[in-house]
Amino acid sequence: MLATVMSFAAGVIAARALGVEGRATFAVMISVPSVLSIVMVLGVDNANARFAGISHTAFRQIVRWSLVFSMISGSALAGLWLLLGHLWPAVLLGMPYRLALLVAAMCPVSLLTTLLGMAELGRGRVAMYNLLSTVPSAGYLVGVCGLLAAGSLTPTNCFMAVLAGQLVCAVMLLFASTARVHADGEPVSGRTFGSFAIRSYPPNLIHYGMLRLDVPVIQTLAGATAVAVYAVALPLAEGLFLLSTTVALVMFPAVTSGAVDARAAARIARTMFAAAATAAAVAAAAAPILIPAVYGHQYSGAVPVIWAMLPGLVLFSAARSVQPYLAAAGLLRPVITATVIGAMVNIALLVALTPHHAAVGAGAADSAGYLVFAVLLALGVRSAVRARRRRPDEHAGDEAAAAPARPPVGCLSVKTAGDRWRGAYPGRVRSVPASRGLMVVAGLLGVAGAGCLATAYSPALGAAGAAATLVVIVLALIPEVGLCVLAAAIPLSQSDVGNSLITPSVLVALMLTCLLGRVITGRGIARPKPIGVLITVGTVGYMAATSVLMGDTDLLSADKWQYLLLMCAPLLLLPLVAEPGRALDRALLVFCCGSVILALIDIFQIGSVFAAGSHLAPADTAVLAITQEDAANHNAVGALFVMAAAVLLRRYQAVRAPLLRLAIGVGVVVLALGVAYSLSRAAYLAGIVMIVLYAARRSLRGVLALSVGAACLVPLLPAAIAARFDSILVGAPDVNSAVRLDLWSSALRVFEAHPAFGVGYLNFANQLPAYYYATGDYDVMLLQFPLLHFAHNTYLTVLSQTGLVGAVGIGSLVVFGVRRAWRAARSGDPSGEAALLAMVGAGVCSLFGEVLLVPPLLAGLMLIILAAKPAPADGPVPVAR
Repeated sequence: MLATVMSFAAGVIAARALGVEGRATFAVMISVPSVLSIVMVLGVDNANARFAGISHTAFRQIVRWSLVFSMISGSALAGLWLLLGHLWPAVLLGMPYRLALLVAAMCPVSLLTTLLGMAELGRGRVAMYNLLSTVPSAGYLVGVCGLLAAGSLTPTNCFMAVLAGQLVCAVMLLFASTARVHADGEPVSGRTFGSFAIRSYPPNLIHYGMLRLDVPVIQTLAGATAVAVYAVALPLAEGLFLLSTTVALVMFPAVTSGAVDARAAARIARTMFAAAATAAAVAAAAAPILIPAVYGHQYSGAVPVIWAMLPGLVLFSAARSVQPYLAAAGLLRPVITATVIGAMVNIALLVALTPHHAAVGAGAADSAGYLVFAVLLALGVRSAVRARRRRPDEHAGDEAAAAPARPPVGCLSVKTAGDRWRGAYPGRVRSVPASRGLMVVAGLLGVAGAGCLATAYSPALGAAGAAATLVVIVLALIPEVGLCVLAAAIPLSQSDVGNSLITPSVLVALMLTCLLGRVITGRGIARPKPIGVLITVGTVGYMAATSVLMGDTDLLSADKWQYLLLMCAPLLLLPLVAEPGRALDRALLVFCCGSVILALIDIFQIGSVFAAGSHLAPADTAVLAITQEDAANHNAVGALFVMAAAVLLRRYQAVRAPLLRLAIGVGVVVLALGVAYSLSRAAYLAGIVMIVLYAARRSLRGVLALSVGAACLVPLLPAAIAARFDSILVGAPDVNSAVRLDLWSSALRVFEAHPAFGVGYLNFANQLPAYYYATGDYDVMLLQFPLLHFAHNTYLTVLSQTGLVGAVGIGSLVVFGVRRAWRAARSGDPSGEAALLAMVGAGVCSLFGEVLLVPPLLAGLMLIILAAKPAPADGPVPVAR
């Protein structure tokens, strides 16, 4: 508490004296060592707290490991940051290189103080830990006051004061480590220590990263003013963590010694929830008065940031207090699952909200991430505890293993008033803080409260937000409905009406809702092969890095980040949501039905254009139909119909009911006509290749019947479609085709100049004027180079923008998909052949456009591939529940 008060006082002085710009610079300088320390600690801090109390021998061993680890890991990551900053100055977040060197020097010191402090805590010296934790805050406060009195208070001098406090704290912790608390004993096994560290690393990484990572992100997406406002709200948010962190520090040695069991941990969590809710209510009421009075009116914008943070922080404080018990009892899997999903929600909302709502959007994103984490952790722990009760023998040794070899001296015994009440009035106590019904009621109350607050600012916004949140709750509670709605949204997004309704952001929200629903209903998530996950995450991360770091202008554009994350969301989320089974088969049937309806609408609309343009030449009529105002992308629509036809073609053979076969046959015919009326030459070729491949796997009689049927349909097609098809056979002299050929040659020249890494994703338009040569009969001045982000060929786009490195990553993902579909097809699964046909069709369409860079089409193809049932050894493994 004393350290928090001193840090708060120093922060107030610095904020008022430095001003908005200076406070923002200082906040960025402080946040970099904090973020790097969180990243490079690798769970060693938790392992120190877990094993330091075993014996004095183990403690001395941990101190030596901490010294070596902090010097190597802290220096390595800080050096990598400096190297990247030297190559791409944008990585330094606007800091001069000399200040970046100073910031990097703090990283090993900050990491060492964290590791040694947790080791002291692990051997039961809570008072010593609390005393030494005040040293950096005291140094910060004394330094700020001295600098202010001397008239030399600058962001750099403030940072030097913080660094001096960290150095003094590190030296004092080294002296404190010489004291003997336990007797000598067995050393710690490196394998056991490392295994526990890695398992406990993800939760703490994301818990603290959600707040600390926001500062550089806000600096990147919203600017220095928003950083200064957020930095003022941040101490209050961390102040709410103080009580839960203190409880966790006291609980950890008590749990490892067996003094706190599951029931006591649940009671502590409920008490923490009540205390945090009370503190949050007081903070929300006092913020409008205290923030302007203490910091100044220029920081009044921090008040709504605080309000946005508080709801999630209250629930997180309760969930945080349960974590020491979970770590000691070996129940880290629910923590990791809830942490990963909560972080995904936080990052997605952070990127989406910060550019438009600055610090308030970042605060709301943090609150949503913590809220999702708390709800999922409660449900996950409930399922895990019930599983242990059903299998008591399997985990009989876990509690014994959690206790140290020698009981720590002076260990605090936890005996609350609730324990005495239970002894007098025994009764059944729930094993987790809340049940599913309570969570649903809390969610509905939260929706009502958010709707009231939003209505106070905008009635229309409040009504729309409340309605959308209610829909999300319904879809989350019934995952099958959510998956079907997601499948129906894919073809709807390619219609004239749904193009503005079903945006990529809405599609990603539906995926997250489906993922949340699977966890809430206890179905768990699928875990694909680790190698596939690593390649997917690595490829997406590489594309993000090249997009930001390799461009010449507007390196940190929020639009690039948003488009990249929205485009890659199906690759990251759908493998966790959709798995082979009846639910996904029904969703694909909905997807096909939606595509058939869209094809019927498209046929009538294009047919009316043909009728109105009957006085024009057939080729001109086709161009008129394609270039209608507010019309959907004809190449994307054609590819969608091809993929839906692949699913129905394979299902037609597997179905035996006459009426169902007739319905599927009619659907295939409608989709074939939809491909024809899409006027997409890429879709024409894709449909032909797909049908030939399908027929080649059947008897000769089927091939002949298919050929005769196609020959009979050709004369019935409108002249505009025939002219469009003839342009493929005889060559296309139109301007669009000439521009496309020149774009292809330009992309090859770009790849030749940048073969390894390309020019960076979405940086093609900036480089295009230097590599473009017109060979057709058209005016180059009419081209809008800033809008030509792609080469109208997916393969050339990948090569020119991501180079050979990106091509290897994306090619590996394609190989995984083909391998999965091929194995399923060879085992007799109809979904396997449908996936192969759809991938072939999408691959041909990708020769003439970037259809798979459209998020809805990529989501549709992913659903088709995931429906293929892999071999048992390759199937997804459900998460333990």
